Amino acid sequence: MKDLFFFDSHCRIGSNCMGHSPVPDIPTLFEEMDRFGVDRALIRHIGIDKGALWTNREVSAFLREDPAHRLTGVWCILPSQCDELPEPDVFFALMKEARVGAITLSPFGHNYIPCRLTLGRILDAATERKIPVLLDAFAGKWQELYHFLEEFPRLRCIYLEGSGRWGTDRYLRPLLENYPEFHFSTGGYWVPEGICDLAERYGANRILFGSGLPRFLPGSGMLQLKQSGLDPQSLAMIAGKNLSRLLEEAQL
Repeated sequence: MKDLFFFDSHCRIGSNCMGHSPVPDIPTLFEEMDRFGVDRALIRHIGIDKGALWTNREVSAFLREDPAHRLTGVWCILPSQCDELPEPDVFFALMKEARVGAITLSPFGHNYIPCRLTLGRILDAATERKIPVLLDAFAGKWQELYHFLEEFPRLRCIYLEGSGRWGTDRYLRPLLENYPEFHFSTGGYWVPEGICDLAERYGANRILFGSGLPRFLPGSGMLQLKQSGLDPQSLAMIAGKNLSRLLEEAQL
């Protein structure tokens, strides 16, 4: 019997700006998930800087290749001023229809400043509806992330580490301490006993398992979590239950 249910919060798929990727399609993704024992995944497009609208369509197409519903999609948002996306209520209804459960943003690739002036309309609506917002665009951009969260302090968000460097706790802990809806994914977080210490201090409900695929393979993150010293209940929460709960609570 499988000991843990793993729901990957940090998984990218598709072709990047160079036209290739280690995980270009759904069959390849499922091979990797099955090889390591990952049950479900929250997927976003690896080539998001090629355009929000195009990658949103690609994510929807990927989800149609998943009849077992092991995958949940992530769509990218844009500022409201250029009328590229429909009004929030319509956009969220389209998300639900496409089996998309979270949103992300790419301000530094899509040429705008991430603030209330540009994103207030859609992010205020997302906050009200408890829709998870992935903050992968801010990986390593700590000053920009701090300013962003000052403007959206109640946003239900998930920070995704991208650098894979050691020792980001001095950046992460003030955010966990001051923003109750701030969560972070373990992909790329390599701190011995760090996950256990963070769970004890801020709550295991704030931490989500993430592989970092395709940059990192799931096995290393899964092993780190299993050997973290966490109690079984906290371990199960971080491995998959926390992400399942966040997606279930979203009011799409």
